[in-house]
Formats: sequence, structure tokens, C-alpha cells
Amino acid sequence: MKRILLTLIAAVLCLGSAIGQQNPMRMTYYLGHIYLHSKINGHPAFLVFDTGSPYACMDSTFLANSGLQYKMIVYGQIGGAGNNQAKVRVIVDELTYTVDEKEYQSQISPILQLKPIVGDYADGILGIDNMGGKVIAIDYLGEQIGFWDQLGDTAGFTSIPIRYDNIRIYVPLAVTIREGKTIQGEALMDLGSGGSVSLTSDVAKQYSLNEISPLMYYTCLHGGIGGESSGCDFRASNVTMGPFALDRVTMDFSNNTDGALSRAEYFATIGNEIWERFDMKIDLAGERLYLRPNAKFEAPFESPVRGFSCTDRSKTLGYWVVNALHAQSNAEKAGLRKGDHITAVNGRSVKEISFEERRTLFDGLSGVTLTVQRGDTSQDIRFDFDEPKI
Repeated sequence: MKRILLTLIAAVLCLGSAIGQQNPMRMTYYLGHIYLHSKINGHPAFLVFDTGSPYACMDSTFLANSGLQYKMIVYGQIGGAGNNQAKVRVIVDELTYTVDEKEYQSQISPILQLKPIVGDYADGILGIDNMGGKVIAIDYLGEQIGFWDQLGDTAGFTSIPIRYDNIRIYVPLAVTIREGKTIQGEALMDLGSGGSVSLTSDVAKQYSLNEISPLMYYTCLHGGIGGESSGCDFRASNVTMGPFALDRVTMDFSNNTDGALSRAEYFATIGNEIWERFDMKIDLAGERLYLRPNAKFEAPFESPVRGFSCTDRSKTLGYWVVNALHAQSNAEKAGLRKGDHITAVNGRSVKEISFEERRTLFDGLSGVTLTVQRGDTSQDIRFDFDEPKI
């Protein structure tokens, strides 16, 4: 508690911004993703900031509705989390992304089906291909972000060496699975992930992680750009990054046979469930990461209890899509299936549930009744949330 109070006092003394005085811009931190209030060729766009993506990308539905014009287009394939490569159209040398009153010219902009993965509020992705000389500063709790030319004041921050190579950010990480079993090496900083730490399937095989207990198996309809995905949730003893140790971290390992979480030059990805516990500055040119614990640093990592996750498509399709299920969860036993269309939650139409309310909709509930459309039939599926299993 004393540590949390000192962190809060330090934040107040920082003159209104936990990351400094270089005029940070507003961001929206929503359900594990960083959204930037941006423009694409002058058209307002809500972009997901993703250090796991080297490129700026556009959602196909946003592009179709925006009226944006383009001349040069090529075709290619793009990978990511998920088991497959996605075939995509790519706009070449025609788009300007405006963020924080700064303009970024994108040489290539893949067109993705992003909303089925992230939800209707995602109009695109801003990667880091144009930010090689920048400092990226993020205040998760204050919902502020900055893209700066100078590092500025780092008082109270701890410096950790990183590697910036081929438009990727690699961070030294150690994961203690159980006593006597520690995995360490370079992990990919993935600010496009809402999870904590995800270990690759190669590492899972190498360290026989399927043998640890307890595990919670899950499958995803859209695990990322590469489509379907599967893996296991478990609780690690601790995660260490520089001098910072986080205990009893709920995390996962992949069972994918292909894609970004199968075989890679890194052994894990680090998502926002870890980073949201810090004020952060990323000096890409200097290859240093500056971290300062915030008021959320000591918050416990919860065990998944709902048994499912869904993607909000209420704005464009009028329903939420069940994207992931835990095997043997109460949700699955009650009959919920991946791909089901949720039209109401506890009797309320999902069209009536606001963006803000969605953040905390299930907090404090012990169970839920979902109205589900599957094909031509509609049914109510009622279940209690699971007891913590990991």
C-alpha cells in the first residue's frame, strides 16, 4: 500500500501528466487496446496503436464507408497471430496518417478485416514503421500518449536496454513457470495485444508446458490476422523485466502450428496487461525502455472466469460475436459456441450498451443470460461464471 501511495504522489507532482510536460495527446485505453484519435487523408479514424505491427493498416469496412480514393494497389499476404497467412490488398504510397498533429506518410497500407478481430471501434492500425527516431511515451491510467523527438525528463523512471531491429522492439524477459523452470530471452513488445505474456508454441513444446497443471484450454475464431488460434491459460510464478518482478501472472502459451506465436526469433510477446502497470517511455533511437510503476502495478492478475470472450459488432452488424471459448467452461457446457451472435445481455439489446458501459459490463456479476442468434434460431443461454481455476 505504501508503494502505491508514493506512486500516486509522484504522478500528482508531475504537473498533470505521468509522462512529462511535452504536450501528450489524448488516447483511449479500451479493453486492452490503445486507440488513437487520428485521421487518414483527412478522414477521422480510430486507430489501434500496435508495436507488434510494422505497418499502418486500414480496416476494409472503414475504407468502404470512408470514400477514400486511391490509385496504386497490389496484392500480398500478411501474417500475425493465428494459424494462417491472410491474402490482402495493399495501398501503395498514397495515404497520410495524422496523429498528434504530425503527419506520417505510409509507403504501404495493407487492407485488413480488422473489425472481426478487435471490434467496430477499430478503423485501422498505426504501426511503428515511421517512428524509428521517435520517443513513444504512454500514460495508461491518464489515457495520454506522446510521439516526441526528445526523451525529456526521466526522473523516477528505470532504464532497461532494448533492441530495436527490423521495425520490432525486443525486451529482455524472464518467466519462472514453476520453481526450477525459468525461461528467459528476448520478448516482442506487442502493444496491439490485450493479454499479458504469450509464449510461442515452440517454447511450449521445448519446456513441456502441456504437462503443467492446472491449465485452461481455449480456442479463438479470430486469434489475430492469421485467423483461428488455440492455446492454454496458466499462472506463472513470476515474470521479471529488468528490476521489476510481477508475481503470479496469468498468462498463456500458444498451440498454433504457424504464425507469430509458433516459431519466431522471440520466445514470447508482452501485451498491455503487463504494460498498463507502468508509465512508459520508449526511446527507439537510443534503444532504451524507461519504466515507472503506476498505481496498478501491484494489482493481482485475475483468473479467467467468464469462459468466453466476444467481439463488439453492434455498430455495423447489430450483434456481438463469440470469438473465444474455454474448454469445459460453464459457458461451453451451457451450449455457447464460437461464432454465435449475441443480441442481448441479461435482456438488454447489445445495441443499447454504450462504448463506455462495455468496459465494466460484467464486473461484479456471478453469471449471465445471453440471447444468442445461431442461424435462423434464437435462444437464451444462461450460465454461472466459473470458479477460479488457475
